[in-house]
Amino acid sequence: MKVLAGKTALITGASSGIGKALAFRMAEEGMDLVIAARSEERLNQVADSIRETGQKVLPVVADVTKIKDLENLVSSAIKEFKQISVLVNNAGVESYAHFTEVEMDDLVNTIQTNLTASVVLCRLMIPHMVTCGEGHIVNMASTAGKYGPAYGPAYSASKAGLITLSQSLRAEFRDQGISASSICPGFTHDGGMYENLKNLTGRETPFQIGSTTTKAVCNAVIKSIKKDLPEIIVNNPPMRPVFALAGLFPTLGDWIISNSTKRYFKKVASSRKKPEA
Repeated sequence: MKVLAGKTALITGASSGIGKALAFRMAEEGMDLVIAARSEERLNQVADSIRETGQKVLPVVADVTKIKDLENLVSSAIKEFKQISVLVNNAGVESYAHFTEVEMDDLVNTIQTNLTASVVLCRLMIPHMVTCGEGHIVNMASTAGKYGPAYGPAYSASKAGLITLSQSLRAEFRDQGISASSICPGFTHDGGMYENLKNLTGRETPFQIGSTTTKAVCNAVIKSIKKDLPEIIVNNPPMRPVFALAGLFPTLGDWIISNSTKRYFKKVASSRKKPEA
């Protein structure tokens, strides 16, 4: 089992939600941190609080959709700490909406933020990890990446891409001491983007969809690194049996998942429809 104390992690999307909670969770493990987000004010607030725990932290303002920002993030992290052992690609946006009504800019931004930025950041970070002889990448995917629900094709596609990104990196670099894991949370009700969906619809997610907590997601990230696990689905009720059933019996799985999710996500999408002029 890997020891995290004394190592350094880089986390994107760390000014709020899961990323912020994970920064504190990793500090508890004795890790120093590089935290990145677009909001300088919120990022500095998180950094100040982490410093109170006794761990070192470097806040770097970055828009993950901009390659120059990612290059600066990596170079700043290495300059400050010399060795970055863990990369957590956490920055993300959701885009549940009627697909034919999604603005093109929003569509592209979803893919760039959720997937392209993670691929680019891995490309920038892995040569450094190879030189150091160790490293672990955690990609924050989603249960939507395991089986895409209605009204979320761009979001689901981006999260599915993160899962296969982890698989490919794991296969290529594991014999060089570099590994990768995917974390697939369900609705995380006590922080992050899913809290916005609850506020938008005015209701909790249906029991069939389930949910999870920020604490459970953070614990899954730590577990995935320490035990070098390829993937962890974090949801209650457990979703892996449903996804396994869908793999064995695609038609039945399609019917079950569609009927248990479509009504809720339609409500989310309809809540975002622009009123007619």
